Amino acid sequence: MSGTKGQLPFWLWANQLGQYDKNSSTIQNFSFNAFQKQQIGDSDFSYQVGLDLDLLLADENDIRFTQLYGGMSWKFLQLQIGAFPEEEVYAGLSTTNGNLAASRNARPYPKIRAGFNRFVPVLTDWFFINGFYEEGILNDDRFVKDTHLHRGALYFRFGQPKSIQVTAGIEHFVMWWGTHPVYGEFPGWDAYFKYLTASAGGSNVIEEEQLNAMGNSYGVYQLEFKKAWDKLDATLYISHPYEDHSGMEFVNYADNLIGIHLDFNKKQSSLKNIVIEYFHTKNQSGAYLIGEAPDENGRGRGIDDYFNHGIYLSGATYNKMAMVSPLFGPVVIADGTSRGFESTRFAGFHLGSDGLFSETLQWKALLTYSNNFGRHNGQGGTTIEPSRKQVSVLGQLSWQPPTKKLTISTSVAYDRGSQYNKGVSTTRLGAMVSFAYRFSK
Repeated sequence: MSGTKGQLPFWLWANQLGQYDKNSSTIQNFSFNAFQKQQIGDSDFSYQVGLDLDLLLADENDIRFTQLYGGMSWKFLQLQIGAFPEEEVYAGLSTTNGNLAASRNARPYPKIRAGFNRFVPVLTDWFFINGFYEEGILNDDRFVKDTHLHRGALYFRFGQPKSIQVTAGIEHFVMWWGTHPVYGEFPGWDAYFKYLTASAGGSNVIEEEQLNAMGNSYGVYQLEFKKAWDKLDATLYISHPYEDHSGMEFVNYADNLIGIHLDFNKKQSSLKNIVIEYFHTKNQSGAYLIGEAPDENGRGRGIDDYFNHGIYLSGATYNKMAMVSPLFGPVVIADGTSRGFESTRFAGFHLGSDGLFSETLQWKALLTYSNNFGRHNGQGGTTIEPSRKQVSVLGQLSWQPPTKKLTISTSVAYDRGSQYNKGVSTTRLGAMVSFAYRFSK
């Protein structure tokens, strides 16, 4: 793949599991993948293993395991260990896989996850639950070394798609522990429950964490409505971010990712999927930090600055890429480590679609527009003025003969805007050609 003016266009590097550095003008990648999921005999046990080994020849050559994991399932319970990505949803056409706080943009980090492997019915066939509990470590080169990342998710589902199905849930993330370059090593497992409950620290922690919650907590509320017909599945989904109590209490109600996915339920269709998204993160509970009454424990309101943090300065990044929606950016790099996001306030829309020209020729198209405003500056203004507008387009064709062992794809991409060139409006073009061969199904 290659891009003009020293960078790849947005849709050649975004949501690619962190494989490609946008600052490379040309990249050659050889990837070996092996995935297996197998039931063990006639039992209720099964196992899953996977690896993705990448050799990249670019401005900086690299060889690495993008994915490496194993797992065991028993009935509806599952344990996974290693570096594995989020499961792709909405035909892979969403800007952030339907979740503002957990995309497929950055390389997977090592973690242990225990929970359900599917939605499980509770007493009836119209009420289901799903969820997991996860602990991981961000072992990249970052400001607070060896930061631990907790993630918990709980979802409830009501109804059936043929009538209407409603899914609602919450996901909670906490960055904790690690070694700060100035303050040294933070408290570890002995303070674990203080981190998880966002409690203030005691006298043995730094002053900032004596007054505020320990660690870096953030998360999302997720809501989905699904309706199925004979020839169409329609899904409306909403992802609402929170950084503290103000977001959890919907003071920032205006900030959401709102999407519609239409799946036309045909194996051979010129148009198979459409995704339409609107995103808005400009509110952030207000432009001023306002302390509340003493009976509210002095909780602040405003300037949420999603997925950035004043102590865990690398924010929700891993290997210098956003673990959250790739629209948060660009990532600020200083002394070889990330310093979070330059812009967390933006609004815009996204269109994605795919289909078939014939039984062997597939197509995909993406169009994204965003208007980026930086961050609240604490004085009612913004850190980026005037705002930076960005348009990103991708067109892709893939040819796969009936044997389905070989796939040849070509993509062209176009960017126009000032988001990724320090405020200077720039036109950037790019292209990719890929060859893939599957040895076995």
